[in-house]
Amino acid sequence: MTNTRTANKKTILPYTRLEMENNRIKVTIVASVNSTEDRQKVIFALNNIFPNSELIEKKNNISTKMDDLRVLEKIKEKIRSKKSLAVLQRILHNNYHMGNTWFLINKQAAFVDNVAIIENEDESPLGPIKISINGCNLEQIKEWFER
Repeated sequence: MTNTRTANKKTILPYTRLEMENNRIKVTIVASVNSTEDRQKVIFALNNIFPNSELIEKKNNISTKMDDLRVLEKIKEKIRSKKSLAVLQRILHNNYHMGNTWFLINKQAAFVDNVAIIENEDESPLGPIKISINGCNLEQIKEWFER
């Protein structure tokens, strides 16, 4: 694919599948730790959904960064089984800007090993887990979740 396409006034940059596989993509996962929360429970929630990631603890946040979409495999499995794929694709599309997109999942659901895609932070009383995907082609990200 060499042409740049537009969808709803958002530019989709031309990345090839090879570029996606060659570490152009950066996935960043961040969860805040509120003063009322047990830090270990937030770590447990993140480990449930991102089992092979190396967590970094900084002040009120716990995060991880990966160069591979495979960190999202568990989310991919869970949303397909719940038939939530269309919701995720809409959110990825709405949040897409210049090769970057993001979505939120409920932190409390992650604690019990579930994935609940949410549209805004208010839907997760203790705050969401934010997943940002940078350096991506929106259509290829959508296709990856479909496979």
